[in-house]
Formats: sequence, C-alpha cells, structure tokens
Amino acid sequence: MVTIAPFAQVASRDDAYRDFIDRGVVLIQPQFGSVVGHVGSDVLDLLHRLTTNSMLDLPNGSARRTVLTNEKGRIVDVFWVLKRSDKELLLISDAPDALPMRNGIDRFTIIEDAELNDLNDLLSRWYLIGPNAEDVIGELLPELDFSDSETGSFRGTDIVDGGVALALRTDAAGPQSWLLMAGKPAVSEITSRFASADLQPAPNELFDLVRIKNQVPIAGKELTEDVNPLEAGLIDLVDFDKGCYVGQEVIARLDTYDKVQRALVGFTQIAESEDGPNLSSGDRISAPGSGRDAGWVTSVANGIQNDEVIGMSYLRKAYCEAGTQLATTEGAEIKVLPNR
Repeated sequence: MVTIAPFAQVASRDDAYRDFIDRGVVLIQPQFGSVVGHVGSDVLDLLHRLTTNSMLDLPNGSARRTVLTNEKGRIVDVFWVLKRSDKELLLISDAPDALPMRNGIDRFTIIEDAELNDLNDLLSRWYLIGPNAEDVIGELLPELDFSDSETGSFRGTDIVDGGVALALRTDAAGPQSWLLMAGKPAVSEITSRFASADLQPAPNELFDLVRIKNQVPIAGKELTEDVNPLEAGLIDLVDFDKGCYVGQEVIARLDTYDKVQRALVGFTQIAESEDGPNLSSGDRISAPGSGRDAGWVTSVANGIQNDEVIGMSYLRKAYCEAGTQLATTEGAEIKVLPNR
C-alpha cells in the first residue's frame, strides 16, 4: 500500500480561520470519514429497501443522501450515495468508522448481487469549504463545469491517464462545502494544483468550528444511534411515500402522531471566569429551577474571539427556544442560539 504524505499544515487553527475569513475558502484533509464501493446488479434496490430515501429513481452521475436506521428507527449512519452506474455506487460517509454502516447493509444482504468494498486506500479526500469554494474548485478543475451546482451536485473526470477526480457538493460544514476525491494516479496532480493555488490543509479542528457555527450535524457526534432522523432534523432525507425500510414503522409513527420529543440546537456558553467549568461532548444539560434532565451536549468548539465557546446539543422541545438559558451538570451555563 502506498502512503501519501499530507501537506504541511498551516501553523494553527486560528491562523487558518483568519485566512478562511480573508479568502472565503479553506482546504481540509479530513482525518475522518470513508468511501465504500457498492457493486452488483441489486445495489440500488437493496439500498432502496434498507434506507430512508428513495434510490430507484437516482440518475447515473448523480448523488443523494440517505439514512441507514436500525429496527428502533435510530441512526446507524448518514451517507451520500453516488451513482456511477446501475451496478456501481460509492457510499460516502463522514462517520469515524464505516463498519456500522457496512454491517447494517451486510446483515440484510442475503441472496442479492451486492458487494461492499473499502476504497479508502484507493481514493484520497479533501474538503473545500466556504463561500468561494465553488469558484476555487472550478479553477482547480477547469476540465469541469461547476455552474448551477446545488447540494448533491457531482462532477467527475480523468485528469491524468487512469487518474479520476470526483467533486461532490455535500454542504458538510455549511453552505458551499465540496468534497474532492482523487484516485492514486491523480493525487500528485491535485496536490500540485493546490500548491499553485496557495492552498494548504488546515487543521481538522477548523472543520468542526465552521460546521458548529453553521449548526451542521455530523455522523459520530450528532448523528448516532442515540437519536432518530426526525430529532436530528433530517426529515428531508426521509421519503414517506416509498414504502418499507429498516425502522420505517417507528419513524412513520413518530411523524404521524407528532411524538418527536427532542431537537438539535446550537448554543453558546455564557461568559465564565478563567476558572469556570469547561464544556465537553456528552455533558448532560439540566433545566433551570427544576434540575430536570433537558438533554446533552454533542459537540463543542472554542471560537476565535473573546474566548467564545459554541456547541450543539439535543434538548427536549420545551427548552429549544432561542435565548433559553440552561446549565450542564458540571455547572457550565449555556444559551440556546437561533436556528441557522
């Protein structure tokens, strides 16, 4: 196996963020996520029957996001399905480990012609994020037309002999987040183009800061088996008309009878002294006065100015209104932010 060395990263996350604000784009070489190949004559039908979104009408050369849930309607993984042909798909996840998704699909693959293959050693990945990302990726890949690129837009071409470059708009850290993938023969050409554009990968912590500011959930943090797609705000990824899938009855019942009890919100920590309590993922949140359990923290990031701390959490719906003040069981005080 050939190991491709990453670029030397910029000095710090804060320097990278300031550069991001100035240039309107940042390059991230993610240390998370995976690409899984799904090949065989039954792959589309299988995913259509297993996941929340419709797959049978997915055109060649396009992508659609879907949710794999368990029998309780809880999230196993959320991933993009990129259709290269009727018999060849790429499953693209930001989860820290693709094994739950693969196991969830394998479990229901019995007589179907469908095989999963780990492609992480064959495809390198980068994120380009920010309001100018589309312009920059267009300059990096002038072979392709990036006009009229909506979320889920997919472009691909061979940029060297046998070396494919694939670009998918995922909005994974907020509007204009593009995932760029390259096969091994194309990697040196892609990295050369990054260097010509004066782009160096920023620390992965900047990806989290930008996505938390934009209140975008990610697999492994907000999107886990602790919650269902409706609590996570993923109702747009649920096709209520397509028929059965794993967990379908639970999700349909929650929607029909308005039984969704929690919602995902952003928050900011109310200013504390230097010796005040810290915030961490997993901290429980209590309601003011009663001390009743109100939810939990999923992600936390330190801001750039004024020691700002922001994060995301699941809260009971009674506490989701912007401006609501709560506290963690560790004593950190937080305030709910308006939805983005």
